[in-house]
Amino acid sequence: MEKQPLSLRERQLEYLRILKELDRYCSETGLRYYIGCGTLIGAVRHKGFIPWDDDLDVFMPRPDYMRFINDYKSDKFTIHTIYNDKSHPYNFARFCCEDVFSFLRGEKRFNFGIDVYVINGAPSDRNEQLKLIDDTFRHINRVRSLVKLRDRLLTRGLWPFKSLDFSLLNKELIEAEKCFMRYDYFKSDYIWPFGGGKLIIKKENYGTPVGLEFEDGLFMAPEHYHEVLSIAYGDYMQLPPENERVPYHGGKFYKY
Repeated sequence: MEKQPLSLRERQLEYLRILKELDRYCSETGLRYYIGCGTLIGAVRHKGFIPWDDDLDVFMPRPDYMRFINDYKSDKFTIHTIYNDKSHPYNFARFCCEDVFSFLRGEKRFNFGIDVYVINGAPSDRNEQLKLIDDTFRHINRVRSLVKLRDRLLTRGLWPFKSLDFSLLNKELIEAEKCFMRYDYFKSDYIWPFGGGKLIIKKENYGTPVGLEFEDGLFMAPEHYHEVLSIAYGDYMQLPPENERVPYHGGKFYKY
């Protein structure tokens, strides 16, 4: 009998398992993290996953993030970043489990995980903020073009390499990373919680992590989560139209 891909709910529970491991490690080592994006909306509005959500997002301040990606070790979970995986196309990490996989060109690919976004320091002056955004997105936009090129070649069977490593892509990601690290997190009153957007806000909005109920656990959220969500989404308690209540990422994943 052919193995069936994980259902949406099964995927959510796998994401939850990965989040619990991240929470365990951060609790033991004193690292800060915050659930964010749709995950944070889910915690506040649904006490768990948004019913149609097919990913899970957390944010970590830059100092905690660097400690996490450099120090964490496990034989059951892996961290993919631009520093250890030249095929990784993002300026944030993906924290993956090693028993869920997808297929790419007939080969198993272990890329199922939660996104760990970085909260970077940012300047207080608006003109300096705009310059930082422009400088960073000069590289981010090149990254997005290179990813589209690689994916187009893959789809057409024209990618000439067995691996997805792409040195030019990695080079642009490294340059974007230098921009993100331009302002010291500890010395900054403003932050850039980068998940792909351009929103720079006061650091005090994230503040000291507070516990919020999410599914069957208690996980860390921004201290002023209402302000964070309102700034990013407006009336986040309002459900979207029914035709928009669909998974965003798609894909097929399987478990050993």
